[in-house]
Amino acid sequence: MDPNNNIQDNRETQELIDAYLLDTLDPEAQADFKERMKLYPEFRAMVEEQKTLIRGVEEHTLKNSLDNFHAEIVEIPEKKWLSPGWLALAASFLILISVSTWAILSSGNSPQKVFAANFKPDPGLPTTMSTSSNYDFYYGMVNYKRKEYNEAISSWETLYAANPENDTVVYFLGVANLANGNARQAKKYLQSAKEKPEGAFYEDALYYLALALLKENKIKEAEQVLSKSTSPASIVLLKEIKSL
Repeated sequence: MDPNNNIQDNRETQELIDAYLLDTLDPEAQADFKERMKLYPEFRAMVEEQKTLIRGVEEHTLKNSLDNFHAEIVEIPEKKWLSPGWLALAASFLILISVSTWAILSSGNSPQKVFAANFKPDPGLPTTMSTSSNYDFYYGMVNYKRKEYNEAISSWETLYAANPENDTVVYFLGVANLANGNARQAKKYLQSAKEKPEGAFYEDALYYLALALLKENKIKEAEQVLSKSTSPASIVLLKEIKSL
């Protein structure tokens, strides 16, 4: 490895960092990698950032194809929102919403204010890029967590074109578009995601779809969507919308 090479944050660099973090480099390449980290602080920072992104990944490597991806990470899809992780997230939503509601009511309510007070992008899934079959999805997830929504959308739209039935890709395309300010495109994907009540992201899709509708001032439609949800966050949001 030539230490004088320009360091670029591209796919090749990401693959190299992943190989190092997953301990798949041969001894010589690993020694070169460590030397490069010593020489270049910016490269070392990229490694630390990637390590942080995959720190929460589950112990086993997801080996199924992307078609069955969500089945590997969610043991009982329809109970996803009852999991400890989701309940903790819901509790955070409730705290955030309680504070936000006070601010909104004290300054006059509006669909846009309710949207701004309640919208927070899905935290995303654990990232690992150890299998080539899922690389595009994981690479998009890295972009998503960095708030590089255009890049994430571009990666996932390719996967969507190849398999529009994959509810994991459909759901995150919806949330990414909403985070990127494109409520109309977000609705397209989230409407599709909510058509699968048995899906892992059904409750989440209802919540974000209601927010997308709210952003377009479609209050009644947002109410109708939330009336089908039983998640704590959706119930609180529905109460806020009814006060408009």
